[in-house]
Order: sequence, then C-alpha cells, then structure tokens
Amino acid sequence: MPTAPWNHRYAKLDKALALMPRKTDGTVAWGTLKVAHLDTGYRRKKALGFATESGTGDSPWVKPSRGRDFYDNRADPKDPLIKTPWQPGGHGTRTASALCGEDMAVGFQGTAPRLPLIPYRVNDDVLIGSRTVKAIGKAIRHAIDENGCQLVAISMGFPVIDGGEMGEAVDYAYEKGVIVVAACGQMTDKICYPAKHRRAIGAAGVEKIAGGYQEYYPYEGYARVDIFAPADPIRRADADPNAPAYGEGDGTSYAVPHVVATAAMWLNRHGSAITQKYGSGWKRIEAFRKLLRTTQSPLLFRAPDGCLARALDAEKLVKATLPAIEDWDYEEDLAGDDRV
Repeated sequence: MPTAPWNHRYAKLDKALALMPRKTDGTVAWGTLKVAHLDTGYRRKKALGFATESGTGDSPWVKPSRGRDFYDNRADPKDPLIKTPWQPGGHGTRTASALCGEDMAVGFQGTAPRLPLIPYRVNDDVLIGSRTVKAIGKAIRHAIDENGCQLVAISMGFPVIDGGEMGEAVDYAYEKGVIVVAACGQMTDKICYPAKHRRAIGAAGVEKIAGGYQEYYPYEGYARVDIFAPADPIRRADADPNAPAYGEGDGTSYAVPHVVATAAMWLNRHGSAITQKYGSGWKRIEAFRKLLRTTQSPLLFRAPDGCLARALDAEKLVKATLPAIEDWDYEEDLAGDDRV
C-alpha cells in the first residue's frame, strides 16, 4: 500500500476511512449520503469519475444533473473557467476533487473518495458578493429540499456581506440538521462569511513546511474557527485543459474537504444512532461541533492566543461516543440577520 499523503495522515483521515463499510468492489459504501458542493461549478475530469472530458457519460458519484447554476440561472452547473485577477478558472473542480476525487490509475484519492457529490455553480471565483450571496442561498435550499443533501461544502467567502439570503439559508440548514462547512479564508486577516456565521462550521488551515507545520493564515480573531485542517499543499485535479491533470493547491478552500469528509464518515458510521439520539434537526450540527472540539489533537505549532480550536483528528472523532446535547446548546445567533 502506498503511503497516504501528508494531509490525510495529519488529520488521521486515512485511519478513519479504514473504518468505513465497503462495497464488494472495495470502495466505500456511502449509503444515502450526499454532499452539496457550492463553488464555481464542475468540469468532466477522471478524478470526478468521468471517463472522458466530452460526451454525455455519467460519473458514478458526481451528479451535475441534480445540481444547478444559480449564478447565471442555468440548469447545467458546468464551470465556464473564468479567470479572475486573483485565481485561474476551475476552482470548483479543484476543491471537489480534493473532497470526493479518485483516479487509481495515478494513485489519486480525495479525502472522501467517491462520496456522492452534487455540484452547484454559485460564483466565478472564491470571493463572494451580493450576487453570490443570493446564489448560495438558493443553492442551499435546493440541495436540502430537492436533493436531500446532509452536508454542504462552501470553499469561498468574504469578510463583508450585504444581503441576508445566504445567512437565512444557513439558518434553514441548521434547523434541518444539515451540516454547512465553510472556509475561514485568507484574503484578509478577518474570518470570512459564511464560516463566520455561528451556525456554520468554520475551517481554518494548516500549512506543511520544511521540517514542520505552521498556521496557514493569522486572523485578527479566532472565535469562529471551529477546527484547523490541512490547507497547503494539497494534491488535487486541475480543470484547465492546458495544465497537467494534477497539481497542488493551497488555501482554506482545501481545509473544507477534510472537515466535510470527517462529517460524512461520522454520519456514515453512526447514521441511525445519530438520528435516534438527536433527531433530524439542529442537535446533529451541535453534536458534530462538540466532537470537533473534544476529539481535536494538539497543533504541531504554537496555538494562536485566545484560540480554542486545534487540529482535526478524524479517526478519534469517528470513533467517539456520541455526546449529550442539551437545549441550551442551541445556537440562538441567527445567521440571517448578520450584516457587516
């Protein structure tokens, strides 16, 4: 067996994945789990299960026909690969591959290989504005009401928001027991929305450097960091047809797939017990948030002052006893009325 990449070992994702039930072909049996991936859209890549980059063949686990482009109001969430001053096109394909990708011909696996994923196009890049706030709001509701997604991955954000549609949808997901994981960001020293919404799960990053590790980005405040997860460098597929098929990415965009994968494995291993203990509402989110804190590992660098979050330990979390969640654990700070 080849050695798992550093990020899988750091977050113990390789050991957590070994605990998952398997199909007869050896792949993970994810059951009815589905994750909504809100980003710039998707491209047909082998890492996402598409045999060719053109044509109509389906992927066994990425289902664009179930998603939608709420940014340009189109049925197909295909990424037009728009280049912006701060990044090339194809961010959605890169982050999706880091989450659910698998291409065993080149030894590539994401954090949750073949996790059923529904792509939504909600932006051209990672910095959200008012148009994206509206698109994210629509996508979250569609993912829950039309597709029954139990998880939402958002690898984008901005420290200022001027509309409530996104926050209102985060509130909707919270009451429905749908875990929304978002990137804390690194474009400024401010934690970005939607990670800053108290009803979402905020993922900050860890960078691997020569001889050790360090915080990916220093923030002005740390109260909304729920967990640190690997962010740089992360192997992922590339959407650019002129680039190599695989390369390395960086940013808290890539911390999100590690946390979403852990949530998926937790739901997969304890599904019926989670429902029996917490029902189908908000207690599921607060149970996962509590487990992130109680099972975290020490950071392999000095923790920032005032920060309670530490390093993701997926194995420990997946193995942990389900915690008690009381009525006072309910997060009363609505996301829908956040304005900055």
